[in-house]
Amino acid sequence: MKSSRALKYLIILLFLSLTLAWKVIARATPHEQQPTDRNIQVRLAEFLIRQHFSVSMMERAEEGKPAITANSGSCRMIVMRSPALGWDRDLVRRYADADDQVFVVFRGRIYSDQPTFQTAVDALWSRFQRELGFTAWPSPVLGVVARTSCGADRLPWDKFDPHRG
Repeated sequence: MKSSRALKYLIILLFLSLTLAWKVIARATPHEQQPTDRNIQVRLAEFLIRQHFSVSMMERAEEGKPAITANSGSCRMIVMRSPALGWDRDLVRRYADADDQVFVVFRGRIYSDQPTFQTAVDALWSRFQRELGFTAWPSPVLGVVARTSCGADRLPWDKFDPHRG
């Protein structure tokens, strides 16, 4: 009876030692820094310029506020970051006029409404991976307001990579 109890404590101690060692090793290795809102804003501007838009970037890139205004002829587009939990998903619509379309871009796909479950899981999963010492960053959630005639939803959003220049 006592030997089985001692074996259980030994196994628990072994697992605790392994997890602590993993965390120490993972924390000691240098990691790529998380892209800032400004970095993502610049990459988004570069993407839109490649799509033949003239781009104006706001001074500060903040979630829930316009980060970029893009124009091409009569086409006008406003793009902003949305929080992964989607608390402001209805606030994006406040920038829309009657002849605008509003959509969300997440991982290169277009959604009429923010897929809150997917975006929240993505944010939590990447955080969990970072806690284990891996380099993982959540995909940004982009709210887009554009003139319906622009066809902004037909842009190659799957080519926009927020984590690489």
